[in-house]
Amino acid sequence: MSTVSCSSMDDVVNFAIEKEEKAMEFYKSCAERAKNPGIKKFFQEMAEEEERHRKLLKDLDPLALGGAKLEQIEDLRISDYLVDVQFTAEITYQEALTLAMKKEEKAHAFYSAWKDKCMHEKTAKVFEMLAQEELKHKRRIETMYDEEILTWD
Repeated sequence: MSTVSCSSMDDVVNFAIEKEEKAMEFYKSCAERAKNPGIKKFFQEMAEEEERHRKLLKDLDPLALGGAKLEQIEDLRISDYLVDVQFTAEITYQEALTLAMKKEEKAHAFYSAWKDKCMHEKTAKVFEMLAQEELKHKRRIETMYDEEILTWD
């Protein structure tokens, strides 16, 4: 499935599951190919996070979406000032964080755009929830970057 429509909740959820599975496979591939053990672990954790997103979608109860309140997530916007990084087996920790941050930034933008295209409240809510999950993920990586990279002297 390469396109999505806002008309069917099943289509929206299945499309999102496919996106999460692709992200999970990407991070698993990075973990397998990275030479540095710490970076391998980082990418394994990223794959596990995508698996949690996939499970959240599989267990999603569409009836519970209407009243769901989403918390506000602060976007540190660090990724706004970074350029995309390509994966290599010798990727540095800073590059790995940047790669993941930019990937989550793009996923957030993608889901946010789809949320705005949906006329049906429940399908729009799924995209809003997914956008928020990606923003949480991005925020966590930006915090790591801020604390572990930007504070280096």
